[in-house]
Amino acid sequence: MAAWTAKIAAAFHSFQRAASRTFRRKVKSTPFPEKNNGVPFNASGVVQVAARRFVFIDNHDSSALFEFVLDADGEEVEGIRRRPLVGVAEGQLGDPEGLTRVDVDGETFLIATSSLSIARGRVNDGLVRVRYTPEGDLSAEAMDGFRSWLLAQDRSLDESGELEPDAGGLNIEGVTWDPRTDTLLFGQRGPASPGRISMIRVPVDTAAATWTTAALSSPTILLARIPQSTATQGIRDISYDEQTGDFLILLGRSLSQGDEPFQLCAWDGGSDEVSLIDVKFHRSMKPEGVTTFSSGAKRKILLVDDGGGYAVLKARH
Repeated sequence: MAAWTAKIAAAFHSFQRAASRTFRRKVKSTPFPEKNNGVPFNASGVVQVAARRFVFIDNHDSSALFEFVLDADGEEVEGIRRRPLVGVAEGQLGDPEGLTRVDVDGETFLIATSSLSIARGRVNDGLVRVRYTPEGDLSAEAMDGFRSWLLAQDRSLDESGELEPDAGGLNIEGVTWDPRTDTLLFGQRGPASPGRISMIRVPVDTAAATWTTAALSSPTILLARIPQSTATQGIRDISYDEQTGDFLILLGRSLSQGDEPFQLCAWDGGSDEVSLIDVKFHRSMKPEGVTTFSSGAKRKILLVDDGGGYAVLKARH
């Protein structure tokens, strides 16, 4: 019996080592070819603005967006260009986390959102509309009082709006545009509940003459379950895929000291459950931005990492 037990233990440890090697061969980020003023990019939300051309936001730099081009194979980044935001004063986009694209009457807008969190006693606010152009500085407008408007509209956010993220406070880390409903969908990293994620849907007139809270309509809270999960995970980014009509959602730990894994899932926008995608991330990766794009006849997924890197995956439907 002892010999048999030893064989089982040896087989189990062999399996563990094999699983560990397999895990290490899973998705791992490639460092960006450049840094932001000598510091690795803290890349969050990412959007496509043209063929092979993308823009992301740096969580530590609210004064600009950052643009890069992928090579002809849609794999390697070819340089990063800083695109200064003109019209946004310091503090009007505190702790930038999310970015999405909206097309209206031939014009492209990029909408950037703050985390809307409280960090070390400072209240982060900001919903910024950027008029995208291929060249030059980017003209931007900050919406005054967006956070206060949101909290006043939805009283269920009252308590979390007064707390810091690690105490269960409000923490937005993703935003996407839903062209079917003309709404912005904000993904909550926190507060979060075990096995469930939460989103805030806000109807917006993105082409309004003035970028004020008058362009907004009453929000609604949407909930979805993570199948077979009791982990407390929050949304780290959310992106609408026009080809499938689904949303890609990046999940990760809700609190800074948690050990919940990063996961990628799809959601149809209406069901009460998301579908997990069979992707595993290397433990060194911290994906916080996701979007889809086409490279030739192939559909791909681009991820940006707040550790200063990116990854490109094949999209499977």
